[in-house]
Amino acid sequence: MEYALFPTVGEIAQKNICRVSQQTTIREAARLMDERSISSVIIERQGLRYLFTVEDLLQFANLGRDDNVALGSVLSHQVQCIQFDERVLAALERLECSNDRYLGVIDRENTLVGVVTYTDILSSIDPSVLVEKKTIGELISRNAPITFTGDWILEDVLCHLNRLEDAIIVVEDRVPVGIVTTKDLFKMIATGQRRDIPLASVMTSPVATTRMSSSINEVLLHLKSLNIKRTVVVNNQNEVVGIVTQSQLVGFAYGSWINLIKYHSSELREVVGILEAKASEYEKQTMTDPLSGLVNRRVLEQKITEEIERMRRYNAHSFSVAMIDIDLFKRTNDTYGHLAGDKVLRGLSDELQRLIRKCDIAARWGGDQFALFMPHTTLAQATLMAERLVQQVAGISFLGQVSLTLSIGVGEFTLLDPAGNFMSRLDQALLSAKTLGRNRVERIQ
Repeated sequence: MEYALFPTVGEIAQKNICRVSQQTTIREAARLMDERSISSVIIERQGLRYLFTVEDLLQFANLGRDDNVALGSVLSHQVQCIQFDERVLAALERLECSNDRYLGVIDRENTLVGVVTYTDILSSIDPSVLVEKKTIGELISRNAPITFTGDWILEDVLCHLNRLEDAIIVVEDRVPVGIVTTKDLFKMIATGQRRDIPLASVMTSPVATTRMSSSINEVLLHLKSLNIKRTVVVNNQNEVVGIVTQSQLVGFAYGSWINLIKYHSSELREVVGILEAKASEYEKQTMTDPLSGLVNRRVLEQKITEEIERMRRYNAHSFSVAMIDIDLFKRTNDTYGHLAGDKVLRGLSDELQRLIRKCDIAARWGGDQFALFMPHTTLAQATLMAERLVQQVAGISFLGQVSLTLSIGVGEFTLLDPAGNFMSRLDQALLSAKTLGRNRVERIQ
């Protein structure tokens, strides 16, 4: 492929359009998508165009709906269209503003000539414009994605497949051994296969993985060469630490084009402004935990490192950190389901933000663990704050039916304590709070 800095939508669109009738069933649509390796089918009705996509197929699978229902009875959203001679940046803008993943491509006679997706945009990017030294490890959240062991039943975890790039990662001792993708699911729908089977019997193995030290360029080429929509990121021990999808790389790639475009600023000044705003937005996304809305572990670790350096240079005030764990949270997931568990985590995140001081920083550390950074705070003050959190959260009913308690380990950093040892002792204080009965605060001794 010859790359242009900004190719047109018509140059990158999928021309393999699959038109079906309103009487086509969901199962038949799944079979067509599987056979033709496409992610949507087109239904034209009364002069309007509708898309039935992989995401729609996943929604039906999650709801347990009848696969033999005709598409005409379930169509709900029209496809947005864009002129074939518009530049790819215009398509990216439209996709992000609408929160869609598909755009119809029309010619000057308003005839549908193709469909464009994030995948097509990614394929149009010239790898030479990407940042060679920027690694994937710098861009992903260090919170591992949701994983399951091979004995989990597929239909129990289907709720985690909602978008085309979603996947279920199967692990043994945190090492990825298989993956179940949306493509696997709509193959099952197309063939009428049962879904009450263990993940181990349907997963693809081995898993395509990427090291945290890989550059964006290397990961982009990796996705393109294997024709896959996501890669699992692992550490040096081959343990899962994150997942990178096509749409994330699209954002990172376009952000890195900014410096090149500035050379054409007289002609493309407006485009530079759009891309800089996007770069800022994607940078914010790399700092934020997507479920809770709090900053992620990487941001908090960086803040702790900066504060330690300030103390060493300027003899600044000490700080305290609280490690927070939800007691018996697995019981909540087992009783009410993972979606309800996610809502509880978001509700607790909101409460933490409401209860802490403006100068404090609350972060999601990983899973059901949170952390609270308290600047200019002594151990005694931090303990009082933690005890107040324990008492107030214990009185809240989440979702109208879920009550939580917290175990908290608290510590004040001193320059006599190496940073690594401080965090280790903080973990020990949290462990003590849990082993001594939960719903309590324990301090570093």
